[in-house]
Amino acid sequence: MSQYLLLHKINVQNANAIAGLTYGFPAITNFLGFAHALSRKLPRELGVSLGGVAIVSHQNLVHARQPKGWGDFVFALTRNPLTHQGNTAPINEEGRLNMTVSLLIEVDGLIAGDEANTEKLIESITNILPTHRLAGGQIIDWQDITITPLAEDSKTLRKLMPGYLLRDRSDYLVQHHAALKLHDSKACLFDAWCDFAALKYQAKKLETEQSEKDESEPNRIKAEWKYVPKPNSGYLVPIGTGFCAISPIYPAGEVANVRDVSVPVVFAEAAYGIGEWMSVHRIDTIADAIWRYEYQHPWYVAKSTPFIEDEIAPDFADEQEEMTFN
Repeated sequence: MSQYLLLHKINVQNANAIAGLTYGFPAITNFLGFAHALSRKLPRELGVSLGGVAIVSHQNLVHARQPKGWGDFVFALTRNPLTHQGNTAPINEEGRLNMTVSLLIEVDGLIAGDEANTEKLIESITNILPTHRLAGGQIIDWQDITITPLAEDSKTLRKLMPGYLLRDRSDYLVQHHAALKLHDSKACLFDAWCDFAALKYQAKKLETEQSEKDESEPNRIKAEWKYVPKPNSGYLVPIGTGFCAISPIYPAGEVANVRDVSVPVVFAEAAYGIGEWMSVHRIDTIADAIWRYEYQHPWYVAKSTPFIEDEIAPDFADEQEEMTFN
């Protein structure tokens, strides 16, 4: 890939803060779907298509509050109109956030130095962008739209600072799963994923003198609760990365009430992985951060590292039911 489309500092309001079982940032599928939607709207005469996406977050504000000024946060929800009976309308709780992100999208079919088509592509994106949503949110404005040659990687990355780039760390999940199996043969990928997703504390027995023990409760043990660090190092977060098929592929038109009756249909559920937020200056090339879909039935998963079939695929296949959360 020789060139990238840079959508610099897109301001989005009311984007999805909940992605399946994860919270705080949209799933990777939202951004890849956004790039695909833009690609489909481009004029055919350009002969250009858009591919993988690198995601850089500059600012992120979740719509949440503390009702009592302390304790757990709750989402700040909209107030819906009353029903015809004068009752409060039932709602599904929605988590929303405002965010400022930059997207680097692979451009296929654009010849380097073709200024005429480059200008047409930027003009087309400028016209299409306000009509689309990103992760369910409204695009308010953006700072700039440019085409970045591969040779200017370092210059482009400096332009994106300060910002944090989301990298794929599914290799950590596989490593931690293997480590868990050494202690518990029944441990599955879901158990490993929860170690990255859950906030854990563990009780550690305090060594006290015999004289300090309460004689009325001789079996009582004093302990101190300590935070259990996440596996591996870095700012690791659970993320939604794709889908897993949970049914056979049905021929076009066989399943009723689908969006498009002209294509085959398969039922799927969300698949999850591990990501790492890192400062933009820590990567060498844009290609290291590009998320692309990898398909290996029944998995359709986004990754930003080469898909290693011998290492990753067996674990995915063995743990299909656990990872899809049926």
